[in-house]
Amino acid sequence: MFELSAFRFCCWSAAVVVSIGLFLGGCAQTPSANVRAGRGHFSTVLIDPGHGGKDSGGVSGRGVPIYLREKDLTLATAKLVRNELRNAGVRTLLTREDDRFIELDDRVRMANAKGPGTVLISIHYDAVSNRGMNGAKTFYWRADSHGLATRIQQHLVSATSETNIGVIRRRLRLTRNPDIPCVLCECAYITNPTEAVKASKDSYRQLIAHGIAQGILEQYRLGDAGIPSVPEIYAPLSSAADKH
Repeated sequence: MFELSAFRFCCWSAAVVVSIGLFLGGCAQTPSANVRAGRGHFSTVLIDPGHGGKDSGGVSGRGVPIYLREKDLTLATAKLVRNELRNAGVRTLLTREDDRFIELDDRVRMANAKGPGTVLISIHYDAVSNRGMNGAKTFYWRADSHGLATRIQQHLVSATSETNIGVIRRRLRLTRNPDIPCVLCECAYITNPTEAVKASKDSYRQLIAHGIAQGILEQYRLGDAGIPSVPEIYAPLSSAADKH
């Protein structure tokens, strides 16, 4: 799960943070080759497994035949995405390699430290009180993230046959605050008995990871070609207080 925030629109001064040669603290780099940026204008993918450590994220809860913690699923899925991108020759990093807690603002700083040429993909699973809720969705905020979000959502749904909840524009700390293209994927509802059982299986998480990776690779090859543009919306940075 993630913190939701209401839409608030106001003007702000655009800032681009370019950090050259800056070490990305807390990120683990794969040994994959660093390919040149394609039409998507990026050569590095930073994958963020949601939650971790003291923050379990959502849990499957009562009425579900298996107990799942979101933080475990996100890490397992992120590593599968990393492997597929690495096999395709794309330089790939993780914000965490193990069960550790990282503040949301620190994840944003990791993304900003990489600077232009990098995209951020945050991976989550949904958990709500309504056990009937099901499906997958992808959040974005920045206009330059719409194409990436669209392609990931299309491939995620195609690979898993999950209900297509859609591509949603929402101001979250991991969709609004980074200075690079960034999206947040909600892969399935672990409070839904059927989806929880599927998400507990390595084979199904591999399908999820394949869908996400294929969306990223398509964006790398094609950029926003064929995807309608959206206007930029200026709004304050998202903060922890927004959820209240």
